[in-house]
Order: sequence, then structure tokens, then C-alpha cells
Amino acid sequence: MSAIAYLTLTQLKNRIKNLFRSPAKLIYAIVMLALLVLVAVSSILGEEEGELGAPNSQLGAIIIGFFALMFLMTVNSGFSTGMSVFKMPDVNFLFAGPFRPVRVLFYGMFNQMATALIMALVILFQYGWMHLQYGVGIGGLLVVVLGYGLAVFTGQITAMAVYCLSSGRPGVRKALRAVYVAVTAAWVAYIGYCALGGGDVLDAICGAVAGPIGRLFPVAGWLGGACYEAILGNYATAALLTAVWAVYTAALIIIMARADQDYYEDVLQSTETSFAAQAAAREGRVSENAPKNISLGKTGLGGGWGASAFWYKHRVENRRSRKWILSGVEMVFILVNLAFAFFMRDTGIVPALAFAAYMMFFYVAMGRLMKEMTKPYVYLVPEPPTKKLLWCLRESAGGYIVSSVLTFAPMCLFVEAPVPSVAAAAVAYFTYAYLFTAGNLVTERVFGTVTVKALIFLFYFLVLIIMAAPGVAAGIFAGLVMPEFLALLILAGVNVLITLLAVFACRNILASA
Repeated sequence: MSAIAYLTLTQLKNRIKNLFRSPAKLIYAIVMLALLVLVAVSSILGEEEGELGAPNSQLGAIIIGFFALMFLMTVNSGFSTGMSVFKMPDVNFLFAGPFRPVRVLFYGMFNQMATALIMALVILFQYGWMHLQYGVGIGGLLVVVLGYGLAVFTGQITAMAVYCLSSGRPGVRKALRAVYVAVTAAWVAYIGYCALGGGDVLDAICGAVAGPIGRLFPVAGWLGGACYEAILGNYATAALLTAVWAVYTAALIIIMARADQDYYEDVLQSTETSFAAQAAAREGRVSENAPKNISLGKTGLGGGWGASAFWYKHRVENRRSRKWILSGVEMVFILVNLAFAFFMRDTGIVPALAFAAYMMFFYVAMGRLMKEMTKPYVYLVPEPPTKKLLWCLRESAGGYIVSSVLTFAPMCLFVEAPVPSVAAAAVAYFTYAYLFTAGNLVTERVFGTVTVKALIFLFYFLVLIIMAAPGVAAGIFAGLVMPEFLALLILAGVNVLITLLAVFACRNILASA
């Protein structure tokens, strides 16, 4: 057995052993499994109460669109910081060892594919609505999980190849980016052309994305179309699309192996960046890389004294790291929320609000407050801790307001809900943003000494459920006797009360580090 094969098998064996030897990881795995069982049971109960849906072009469009979003976001990193399938131990030992670069490359790709498949397990929690709405069974869901893992993996390999081929070559980088933009723009233009062709817009978009031409989109169209055809039972078409993906992946591997044997230097920077982010996460720090292009503008804070200086400081940091008031990730989440609301436009505004709040769970922790709490300055300023906390919380208000408006204002045009209900949903969305921020404070205050990040995530998840439950319950009961917009405003009001209570309970969190 070769040394690299032995290393791979030993790592796999040790990871399985560590799962059972670490109580925190075992508890986390058990809780996630219990939640998955709960989702499956609730979907079965819902199936008994109502009619089960069937796979259609909407399902195919959702799968392909989601794959395309993740693929494009991953590949885009190849034009700036690059993407690496290696870790720092690989750099320190394998890169310096007597191994052929091709074998080391395959080793990194194998490990990265396993990581991508583990990341894809989160799709299992979407079983409920996919089963009830489109009749997707366990087998079909596993196919989607596999396809998503392969799409992310292929995106990472593509980004790595793009970076290796264009590193130090501005002309090549511009040409590759032009191809990237042209292919994406042509795909979007085709979908838009089909949508304007008359008839139902939603059906036209879904038909275009899931149709033969829409599946020509690299990687996402092939793998998404293969998953959709496998769910429909068209295994020959699924196999053909999978074969196209396999040829593309093999071509990338050949390019990486032959065109640039000395790829070690190309992936070193991205490997170090990834390692720094992982080390910061393990130590409880928020890692924030400086933007590649900084808009300096005017210098100085422009105002502030005492605790208020933190608000001006955060404004300067946001201005220099962004071109707009929202970051690129936040804009992506807005587009995803609008896409979901468009697909579910016949069900009203409540499902759109629920999905938007669910998506907010993943990016609300990116606010400046949690990053500021990892630095000593906010604790050393001789001001009352409550005052400093409130000024730090103020920074995110503008972004949350803009996000609420951009998310829900367009929904007035296509969601079957009255305008007052949509406006009330926007208000509730804003209150959820600060509710989740307060949940961050509570988690940090109660469990800040816990160093196991899996447990921290679990505690944070449970805290948010407990804090959101009163508002949801109040909204449901109010909806039985009141108009929908009043029920949503009551939900928002309860969220505000819970948020203020949580902030008051954590008012001294900045008293000491």
C-alpha cells in the first residue's frame, strides 16, 4: 500500500473513532439525527392529511438553479483568492515529501469530495417540503445530496484550475473571466427570453431552466438535470448528463496535472487563508480578511466620541470593504429569497417570510458586533457597557432596513397577498434580524466559555428556537381572529419585546472580555 493511500485510510478510521470518543461531537450528531427524523415524521403526517405532489419542471428548476448558484459563487473565488483542496499539514508534509504532484493532487481531490458530500447532508433537512410538494422520496433526496456534493466539489476544482492557469497572467485571467461572464449571461438571457414569450411566467422560467437548452449550463445544468431525470425515472438521460460532467471533471484534472505540475505555489496562498479562518473558528475568533480592493475615500471617523465612536468606526469599515450598503453575500440571499417567493407565490406571504427568516439564520452573525467582541478595544473604552452595546447594535440597522425593503418590496408584484401583509412581513423580517442578533449575545453570554464549536452551534440553534417561539405562537393565535397583516405585526411586536429583554439581560456583556 502506498503512503498516500495509507494516510487516507488512517484519517478516515481516526475520524470515525473521534466521533465516538468526543461527547460533544456525538451529542451534536444525535441531535442532528433526531431533527432529521422529526422532519421525516412530520412529512409523513402531512402526507396522510393532504394530497402528495408530483415531480415537475419546478422541481428541476429549483435543483438546477440552486446548483448553479453554489457553482458560480465557488468558481468566482478562483479569479481572486483562489481555491485549495489542501490543508496546512499537506503543505508541511506532502508538498515537501517524495511524492509525485499528480498523486498529491488526487489525494487532495478525494478528501475535498468527501468534505463536499458531508456539507451536502444539510439538504436532507429539506425532505419535508420536497416530499409533500413534489413527491420526492428518500432515494430521490439522496440523489440530490450526491449531485449537490459533486457540484460544489467541481466548482472548487474549477476555481483551483482557474487560479492556477491565471496566476500572474492578467491577460489569461481577463479572458477566463470574460468566458465566465458570457456563459452565465447567455444562460440568464435565454431564461429571460423564454419568460417574456407569453403565458405563465413561472412555468416558462421553469421550463427554460429544466429544458434541454437550460441543461447546457456547465456543471449545474448537467448534474441538476441528471438528478431531476433520475427522480423522474429517466435513468438513461441521467447517465448521459452524468457522463458529460465526468468528461468535464476529467479534463480539469488532466489540465491541472499536465499544464502546471508545480501547482504547489499557486494553491499555497489560498491554503494559508483557509487555515487561518479554520484556526480562528476553533479559537472562537471571527476571522475577517481584508478586502482585495479597498475604497479608501476620506480618512478619519467623521464623528463620534466615547461609545458612539464604534458606530462611526463600523461605518468606515463597511464603506471601505463594500461598494454598496449590502455585501455580496447579502445580495445573494435576497435573490434566493425572491426566487423562493416567486415559486411559492400562490401560497401567500407567510411561507416567503418563514424562508427569509430561515436564510437569515446563516448570515446574521456576519455583523460588526460579533467581530468587534473578539478585539480588546470595545472592552477598554471607559464607557458604560450598555451604551457601548447599543452603539454597536446601531451599525446593522441600515443594512437590515435595506435588506427588508429589497426582499419584500418586489414581492408586492407577484405574491398573492395584499400590500399591507407584505409590508407587515417586511417589518417582521427586520425584527427577526435583531432577534437573531440578540440570540448571538445570549449564546455568547451563557456558553461563551465552551470551546467546541459544534456545541456552540447547537446551543445557538436551540436559543433561537426558544426566542422565536413566542412570536410565532402569538402570530398563529392572532391570525385566527385578526387580518393577516395585524397578526404579522403582533408577531413583530413580540419579537421586539423578546429582543429587548435579551439585550437587557446581556447589557453588561462588554464589561469584561
